[in-house]
Order: sequence, then C-alpha cells, then structure tokens
Amino acid sequence: MMRRLFPCLVALELLAHPLAAQDKAVDVLVLSSHSASSEWQHIMTPPMDTLAQERPDLNIVFSHLPFISYDSVQSLEHDRDSVLDLHALPPRLVILLGGSCFSFAPHLQERWPGIPMLLVGEQDYYCDLDYTLHGPGSPSANRYPIAALKEKGLNLSLVCAPPLVRRTLEMILRVQPQLEKLIFVAGENYLSKERQWRLEQLLRERYPQLSYQAITSADATTDQLLTILEQERGPKTAVYFGSWLVREGYWQSYSTRHNTVSLIEHITPVYTLFANDLEKHPYVVGFYSYSQAEYNRTVRQRILDVLDLGIEPREIPFSYMQTGIPTLNYRAMEHFDLDPALIPRDAVVFNRPQTLWEAHKGQIMWLCLILLLGMGAYTLFVMGRSLRSLRQGRIMAENASKMKTAFIQNMSHEVRTPLNAITGFSQLLCMPDGYISDDEKAEYLSYIMNNSQLLTVLVNDMLDIADMENGRYAIHETPTNLNEVARLAIKAVEYRIPAGVNLIRKPGIPEDALYVTDGMRVQQILINFLTNAGKYGNGTDIVIGSSLTETPGYVTFYVADHGPGVPVEEAESIFERFIKLDHTKQGAGLGLSICRMVAQSMQGKVWLDTGYTEGARFILAIPAKEA
Repeated sequence: MMRRLFPCLVALELLAHPLAAQDKAVDVLVLSSHSASSEWQHIMTPPMDTLAQERPDLNIVFSHLPFISYDSVQSLEHDRDSVLDLHALPPRLVILLGGSCFSFAPHLQERWPGIPMLLVGEQDYYCDLDYTLHGPGSPSANRYPIAALKEKGLNLSLVCAPPLVRRTLEMILRVQPQLEKLIFVAGENYLSKERQWRLEQLLRERYPQLSYQAITSADATTDQLLTILEQERGPKTAVYFGSWLVREGYWQSYSTRHNTVSLIEHITPVYTLFANDLEKHPYVVGFYSYSQAEYNRTVRQRILDVLDLGIEPREIPFSYMQTGIPTLNYRAMEHFDLDPALIPRDAVVFNRPQTLWEAHKGQIMWLCLILLLGMGAYTLFVMGRSLRSLRQGRIMAENASKMKTAFIQNMSHEVRTPLNAITGFSQLLCMPDGYISDDEKAEYLSYIMNNSQLLTVLVNDMLDIADMENGRYAIHETPTNLNEVARLAIKAVEYRIPAGVNLIRKPGIPEDALYVTDGMRVQQILINFLTNAGKYGNGTDIVIGSSLTETPGYVTFYVADHGPGVPVEEAESIFERFIKLDHTKQGAGLGLSICRMVAQSMQGKVWLDTGYTEGARFILAIPAKEA
C-alpha cells in the first residue's frame, strides 16, 4: 500500500515547500537515495541543514527516493520524473545524495542541459539501476566511473566519503590480533552489498587466512542471526555490521537497525560504520571513518562555490574523504576481554577512564602558570606573609588568653559560691552552745552538704572535660540492668530534689533485661537530667521513663518536668559549654555539654524534645545491644 502511495507522498513533500511548485527556480534540489529516517541521511545531510539555517535566503528542497523500497526500475524512474516535473525551471544546483542515484546524472543532463550537479556518496562510480534494486552483490557488475561522465561534458563534481573497509579491517586485527573469523552482516540495500563485495575482494587478496562468513537479511531472520552469533562467541570472532535492511516491508523495518545492533552487541565484538552507534550502544567496539567535520566543511564549501562564487562544478576537483579516524569503545573492549593497550595512539576512545591529566588538563596548566608567577613574586611577599602570620598568631594567643581568663573567672565564681556557703555555715556551727538551736544546726548542715555536693559536681565536670579533650575518657561496657541504673540515679538525687516534688518512674524495659553498655555513664547522664529538672522545674513533679520503641534500635530514657521549659530556638545552644538560660540558678553550665559528649562516646545521642510543650523533656538514646 505504501509503495503505491509513494508518488503522492513525493508530490506532497514538494508542494509543502513554499517555492517548490512555483515557476521560480529553487537554489538547491537534493535527490536522496535514502529515506528521511535512514542512518545515512543523518550522516550526509548535516551540511545542508546547517547551510539552510545560516542562509535563510537559499531555497533548499529535499526529495527522498529510498531505492530499497522499489520493486522495479520503472516505478523508480516514474517517481524520479514526478519529482523533476514539479520544477518548471531547473534548479541552480542539483545534489545527488547517495551512490545509488548517481545514475540519475545522465538523465538530468538530458532534461536540463548543463545543469550544475554535485554528487555526494560512498563511491566514485555508479551501477545500472536494476543492479541497485535487485539481487546480491557481484564483482562482475557494471561499475561506471563518475570521471567518465565529466569527460563526456556533464557539469558535475564529486564528494566521495568511502566506508574505508580496508582500514576498518586493519583496526579490527590491531585490537583482536587472535582473530580467526570475520562475519559481515549485510542488508539488501545497494550500499551494503557493495561494501560486502569490497570486503570479500580485500580478504581474498590480503587476508586469505581469515575465515569469513556473510549473513544477509535476505537469507536469514534476526533470530537466525542471533543463533549463529551465539555459536561464535569469543575474541577470535568479530562482526562487521553493514546493514540489516530488507526490501519486503521496508517502510516498517528501516528503523530496526539499532534494534538489531542492540541484540548482537553483547554476544561478540561488533564494529559498525557510524559514530552515533557508540553513543547509542554501550558494547559496540568501534568504527573507522573519515572526519565528519571535514566532510561537512567540504560539502558546504562546494555548494557555496557554485551558488555564491559562480564556479561551475566541472571546474571543481573531486574530493575524497581519506583521512581515517579509528574510534574505539573502552568499555566494550573490557566487556570482551580485549587488551586496551592495543588501542592505536591516534584513536578516539569512548568511555575510557580519564587520567588525572585528561580530567584536569586545563586546571593543571593554569595551576602551573600560577605557580610560576607565584615563585617569581615569592621573595616580595614572604616578609608580608610572615608579618601577617605573626599578627594572626598574636591575635590567636590573645583570644586564647581571654578565653582562659574568662574560664578561670567563671569557674572561680562558680567554685567561690559553694565554698563561701560551706565556710560561712561551718563558722556558724562553731559558735558556742546555745547560740544556735538544734533545728538551725540541722539546716546549716544540709546547706553545707548541698554545697559540698555542688562543689564535687563542678570538680568532676572539669575532670571529665579534661579527660575527654585529652582522649583519656574511657567507656567500660558490660551487661547492665538499666532499670537498676535508673533506680540508682533517682536515689542519688532524692536529697537534692525540692520538698514536695515527686519523682515518678515509668519503666518501659523488661525488669530482668540486660544490655551491653556503661551503666555508670548512663547513670551520670540521668543524674544530670534529674538535677536540672529539680532545679528548673519550679517545684513540679518529675517523670523519668524508658522505652524500647520511641527510637527504634535504641534504648531511650527521658526525664520530663512541668516547668517553664526551654525556647525552641535554644534547643541546641543549651548543650554548649557555659550556657545557662537562668543565671540565678547554681551551676557552671557544663552538665548538658558533658552529657552530650558522654552519650556520643557510647554511640548514643542526647537531645531536647522540642515537641513536648508541657515543660522540658530531655532524651537519652543508647544502642540497644542485648547481652
């Protein structure tokens, strides 16, 4: 159905162009032997596309006559003439894109005598039309040189971009020196069978020791292709992929090329013809091709030579893209256990791990330049740097001295307060009998005891901080009953809790459960929490509880009161040294800082529950390592 509709599609394509069907000559008419979606079309047309963007004043019209879709010479010639009939005036330049349609040149000369023509394709010859459409490749086919047409007076020039079959084979043998068999995968299209013919001729002449097999889409299905390749795994086999186009059902199958490559690239080393194969297929080993940039420049310049400079194509020498560039895929070579050391020095390598120089070449060069300049200026700045270093050292020493002085002043104040209380009440107790009552003596003794305990806490806190900073703070983990630890912590603070305040315990741990931890350090943290709750809770009840579910993977303790609480914005700062939100309360502001350091040394954590709004709720979580 599509074959019968093709003349209509050609007409619609040209009529869609604003100038194609008018009586005004177009600047460039491109007759392509490939479909608009073919891989060769994407390779061959970029210079025309670029020129159309750069020069909107040029009218460039494309017409695609995909040769492989035709079943007869007559239908192809009919569609060709239908395209040409749409142009009442001859174009300023006709480009024949693809070796299949080079045979159109004599017909164009007859239709438009002296018409400028530029032939762009793989070959510098053309074959009979029926050979381009039907049958396998043949060394005896008629191959007419393009140069002979020029000698006959046709106004043409040629840009030849050959597939470089010989250099591709040399590259394959370079990276697979143990190669024993080469498989050529070919389609039914003209270019594919010409590559096959060239490859077979090269193998006969130069590499007769290589085993060779051609698998064509005319004789095998994709499943049969996969079955054959599965039996040829290993570095001793290589696949040279030319095409997998089939004539029957072409309009449904021309886009299956990449699908076929995707199926076979994992099986055995595959080499193709196109640069974007390595971009789309991670395990295609490589290809050998001319410079696409050189090709683009050459075609663009030939078009402008004719259109802008008025040079006749017959005066332009033929151009051959002979500068080959080997391109290899490092990842694919590793996949097939091919030695990357065999990659040619001049090769372009995809997916190669970058060396330090390749990854940071620009930065390294700039760094070297900066170092050279810096060495030249070093003697001028060394004294300045030394003076700045001395000045910074003096500032740091002054800051350290100020911090030391502030620390001593803070601790002196904190130590002096309980010492003064102990001294004062001790003097009162030494008064003569009868001067103070027994009740007063008991009260004074409790004051002395409380302040002695406060002084002991201050000294212990200082020793703990010193041990932690010097790396002498030790954790001794043993199987521990954490319920007993909580009870001991409550006992230790009962006499320091204000009268009327109830200590409520809510255990959430099985009574006989043992956990591997340092019970003394856990008790130290809980005592600090309980002491703070008694100090800042404004006489409210204190709850000490535990849980195995609040923090998964941890044993969690909490101490909560119903006092004024802590502002959310201060939830972290209270764990810093010497931070006290209420300076009327006794203490140096070291307790919570020490709690956090102790918890971290046990791989635990301490924090303020900011979601608790009925006062303050402090939480300790330690790893739940059951004994």
